[in-house]
Amino acid sequence: MLKTIVPARLEFKDGVPYSAAYGDIYHSADGGAGQARHVFLQGCDLPQKWAGRDTFVVLETGFGTGLNFLTTWAAWRDDPARCARLHFLSVEKHPFKAEDLARLHAQWPEFAALSAELLMNWPALMPGFHRIALDGGWVQLTLMLGDAADCLPQLEAGVDAFYLDGFAPDCNADLWQPGLFEALTRLAKPGAMAATYTVAAPVRQGLAQAGFVCDKRAGYGRKRHCLSARFVGKSSWLETAAPQHVAVIGAGVAGAATAHALAQRGVAVTVLERAAAPAQAASGNPVAVFRPVISRDDNCATRLTRAAFLHDLRVWAALGGVDWSRCGVLHLARDADAALKQQQALADTLTPADFARWVDLAEARELANWPVAAPGVFYPTAGWVVPGSLCRAWLDHPAITLKTGCAVARVQAAARGWQVLGDDGAVLAEADAVVLANARDVLRLVPDQTWPLNTVRGQITQLPPGSLPDIRRVIAREGYVAPGAGQLLVGATYEHDDDDTMSRTASDRANLARLEAILPGAGSHLAADAVSGRASLRATLPDRLPIVGAVDGQAGLYVAAGYASRGVVWAGLLGEALADRMTGQPVPLENELMRAIAPQRFTCQGALTRLVRRQ
Repeated sequence: MLKTIVPARLEFKDGVPYSAAYGDIYHSADGGAGQARHVFLQGCDLPQKWAGRDTFVVLETGFGTGLNFLTTWAAWRDDPARCARLHFLSVEKHPFKAEDLARLHAQWPEFAALSAELLMNWPALMPGFHRIALDGGWVQLTLMLGDAADCLPQLEAGVDAFYLDGFAPDCNADLWQPGLFEALTRLAKPGAMAATYTVAAPVRQGLAQAGFVCDKRAGYGRKRHCLSARFVGKSSWLETAAPQHVAVIGAGVAGAATAHALAQRGVAVTVLERAAAPAQAASGNPVAVFRPVISRDDNCATRLTRAAFLHDLRVWAALGGVDWSRCGVLHLARDADAALKQQQALADTLTPADFARWVDLAEARELANWPVAAPGVFYPTAGWVVPGSLCRAWLDHPAITLKTGCAVARVQAAARGWQVLGDDGAVLAEADAVVLANARDVLRLVPDQTWPLNTVRGQITQLPPGSLPDIRRVIAREGYVAPGAGQLLVGATYEHDDDDTMSRTASDRANLARLEAILPGAGSHLAADAVSGRASLRATLPDRLPIVGAVDGQAGLYVAAGYASRGVVWAGLLGEALADRMTGQPVPLENELMRAIAPQRFTCQGALTRLVRRQ
């Protein structure tokens, strides 16, 4: 995957959007919306093809101006027989900035309302997949920012219609390579349609080799022909029977987010929580920090956290009742070596300044409103959130039933689905599938699994009300200080192999030392007996990534655990990914990231290690 996204330049040729980089126009000079309807919708037998369907999936090979998407979305809205949910997946190597898209879309006032909603949710132009929920969540746009040759192999989806709409083959030969047509074969559902404006022989040959039967149609405007094709090859896509009822064990951020995502897909969900209310354990902290991370190698943890963070910014704004603030997070460098690495990471990835930027010591002090001792990275859209408010917002859905005070002793496969049992053997819930989202306790319910989940104790310390009133942003440096609902919080300790959740004075003192390192002079004015602490347990894994997916050898049993200290950031997008996997819908994360968080990864590594040792 690309580490950097270079936006497209807005240019025109004879009044038509034009790319000087590729020497080609974005749509027909005879009308962009007309071309979209004639070539792509009609070429894929739309809207007839989606009539009465629960879900319909379109894949486009070049988002460009977004006109094909807007036209398809408008046709879907106008069709009383439309599918219940429309997925539109689109690759774009050089996306337009939001302000340039706004100028382009002004040419089509019939799409003004749709364009406004799209632009309100337009993502930061960062590499990777961006899931954007529109029209109340019934339209799901997945933007894959990067090279099609990189993105398409990373896609997990079954596709009903392909819009092959990159620049012309003689202008963008890199797109129209054998790998593109191989991807069509892998992704196509039985009877899938494909459409394109070009009838070039290599394109027809590629489609034929991919298992499509091609048909030349009358072209649009001055163009003589366009192409429509139907997939008659052997489809590798296996339809999944979506569960009708799912039991989720745990009502912290992992369980609440997964329950919400399933409910949004029409699944009835029962959430079982052993405590008297949701969001108690680690999700019960009064405030949590949410921010992305940067790294020179743009590794899996960086990419997952970035995708989840950007997803949070879009979704939380539309989710009522969430108590959060995009106050900005200033991450101070630990030392000169750390400062150099931070600067190199920003330089290597050309990170947009509205996502993360380097600030020198003078600006760091201005942002912190305190004479801090180091420069660092400023994340202007990051901040703090109250985890309990997130959980309550996710669980506030008519398809979710929350049962508190339910201690789950075991889960067992039944004749039809699964049973969740209490200590006395009573059946607490029966469901088609079960999601284990109860942190380290998942090992108690699936003792045959060998996931190396560890317990790490974390204590946060709340300062007396009115302390340090000038601190209005989150400031981090080997710990953090965060403003919340009128009270500053400092955290957090990282105490391994310790499952004591009683507050300790020693941990408060450690946090006050962190405060002093972040804000020189602040900690010396606070006594340990003047503060209050709260301890909880994190579930962590050696590679610092979660486990999300199906449990090996247990059909209908899933896990979402090991979220460590990034639960509030990861939970929303991971819930979406797991729900999509369970219901057979397009997954909003790259295959590489899904493999990186798969529960089976430790089993595979263990088998490989044993094999190497035997050799």
